[in-house]
Amino acid sequence: MEKIMTQQKSFAVMVLAASMMLAASASAGTVLRFGRGTIDPQQQALTFSTADATIVTDYVVQFEKAVTEADKAALKSAGVQVFRYLPDDALIVRSNLETLNHVKTVTVIRATIPYRGWMKLNERLPTLSIFSTTHTTDIMVSTFTDADAQNILDNVPAGVTVIQSSGRMMALRVPEAMIQNLSVMTGVEYVQPLDPVQVLDMNLYDTPPATPEPNGDYKDLNGFETGTKVMNFDAIWAQGYRGQNQIAAMADTGVDLGAADGFTPDLKDAIKIGLPFGIGSKSWEDPMGHGTHVAGSVLGRGTASGGILKGGANAATLVVESLWCPIVDNLTVPPKLATLFSAAYDQGARIHTNSWGSAQSFGEYDSMAQQVDDFMFSHPDFLVVFAAGNSGVDMDKDGRIDPNSIGSPGTAKDTLTVGASENLVSNSTSLQKTVSQFRQAPTSWPAEPIWSSKISDNIDGVAMFSSRGPTKDGRLKPEIVAPGTNILSIRSHNPDAEPLWGPYNKDYVWSGGTSMATPLTAGAAVVTRQVLMEKFKIANPSAALVKATLMHTAKDMYPGQYGEGTPTQELTHRPNSDEGYGRVDMGRLSELTSSTLFVDAAVGQDETYTQTVTVANKGLLVNLVYTDAPGTPAAAVALVNDLSLAVTGANGAAISQVDDHINNNAVIEAKDLAPGTYTITVKGVKVPMGQNGKQPFALVATPL
Repeated sequence: MEKIMTQQKSFAVMVLAASMMLAASASAGTVLRFGRGTIDPQQQALTFSTADATIVTDYVVQFEKAVTEADKAALKSAGVQVFRYLPDDALIVRSNLETLNHVKTVTVIRATIPYRGWMKLNERLPTLSIFSTTHTTDIMVSTFTDADAQNILDNVPAGVTVIQSSGRMMALRVPEAMIQNLSVMTGVEYVQPLDPVQVLDMNLYDTPPATPEPNGDYKDLNGFETGTKVMNFDAIWAQGYRGQNQIAAMADTGVDLGAADGFTPDLKDAIKIGLPFGIGSKSWEDPMGHGTHVAGSVLGRGTASGGILKGGANAATLVVESLWCPIVDNLTVPPKLATLFSAAYDQGARIHTNSWGSAQSFGEYDSMAQQVDDFMFSHPDFLVVFAAGNSGVDMDKDGRIDPNSIGSPGTAKDTLTVGASENLVSNSTSLQKTVSQFRQAPTSWPAEPIWSSKISDNIDGVAMFSSRGPTKDGRLKPEIVAPGTNILSIRSHNPDAEPLWGPYNKDYVWSGGTSMATPLTAGAAVVTRQVLMEKFKIANPSAALVKATLMHTAKDMYPGQYGEGTPTQELTHRPNSDEGYGRVDMGRLSELTSSTLFVDAAVGQDETYTQTVTVANKGLLVNLVYTDAPGTPAAAVALVNDLSLAVTGANGAAISQVDDHINNNAVIEAKDLAPGTYTITVKGVKVPMGQNGKQPFALVATPL
């Protein structure tokens, strides 16, 4: 389908079409949906050997209907290990055929087949040929358990180099001919390329000259430079909410000089602890400058600027996790992401911001994305925030940014993925350029109206470089946007630090990218969590509730910066895969009252949760968000537990329903309602991998 047709359709229509296709087969449970193809396991079962039914290995077991707690109990009581859900209505397990055949006598199993090597291979892996048998490639191998990984490491064949390993994740350098041999081993869940990660500031500007050193005196600033004004932080600050008693965490290139001596005054009382995680690093200092800028956007105090240049949660504290590796002079990320998350969680952090990711796995639900979901599902009050990426381009030259450029781990279901909208700076500043003035423009943004547009003059515009969704399986990404062009924040005083988009003075520096939008959103999440706890008396709000509240209060930027009804209209009404649910708006958060309903609850298979609300002024806005169980990267569809959202009126009259089988978020924005009482219903359509049989969810509803 032509891109222009795709973008002119509403996201809801696209989801409906995809969901109808999925629902048709999901209800029947007759196929298995792998990333490498769809198969009927009954036909596959006829072709594999059952010569030794006592060998323990990994199998896929598909049931006749939706997987229930009773099905899993029957497996576990027989000694079967259950690992992952696989669409449709199947589980990846470890056992032998003898045991699985016995289980068939107590539950309804449609088919059982081995979990084969081809099912586990990412499609971007090199294709083996006679010309590549001696080539080596770097891969990431994920196993089901830590013990599985250790077994592989203990028996690693000659020619394989272990780059790094942690838990069930292994980074290996292998001859291409050996990839197939690894994939067939028991315990291997998935094999993918080892994708490099990078910080996600956008390198738009040529390197600024080192001299003369600018000495900005703050008199030329208009108040928008940090991005917080566009997000209406002033309104929530005026109510006294600045992140007090909240702890955030940041994994990045470090912060400033990494110690209290000579540290920037903007962060002197803000750092709870600094932890080095980069390979070979013993310090959390920032020799690059990116992490310091990010930290300033989260919670910079504004001390050096006399309170002018502050971060969003400027009374919170920060756990700094430095990923900088002096060996490679770049950042390195542990294969096991829980290493970062658990260290921050143990320090009390409940918001974790990440302005880095891969730019090679567009739209994929890969092993990194799965790890994010895995940790969040087991730590439901921990919100991980990731940058969407800076891979937005217009390669077909139609004046619209192409879809499907979200990088991992921003493709995770449960993370809050952040795109970049435009900031607002003076037209007289040298930073306010047209897109055509940047060196990438002739290849990346060659067509009007992008070519002649300015990058920071319309706050309802999405930055042209901001990565767009949807994901490969059709999920909405990003979920939200925040200012990410021409952001002024703290400058690292490390003498090796880069000038980014250019220094303002010795204490502050300009930069841009989804790297900058993400920490501003993290600061907003910190303050939102504080508001939920202190204003609305929710003792420990779930990550899903914080995320739902941000999406609930976001500003729809429709129609974008190019005008409604134009051939190149940028945005459809939210939600869409350009702006998600819209731009973060703390002013709208400040306006919420006791009339807004906040819910943290849970439903099981076929269970319903209902709540009534009274509408007096003709409108109702309802947001549903849930932290879904981790899927498997081997599957074509990442969603595991499937919840629906509905609003009904008097006598059960249907108003609206969302049941898309793809996303773990939904919205109903009903207008022109008659005054009266309405019922909100959340239903557990399928809950194969719940927590104690139930899927927790968050609901935020406001009568308009």
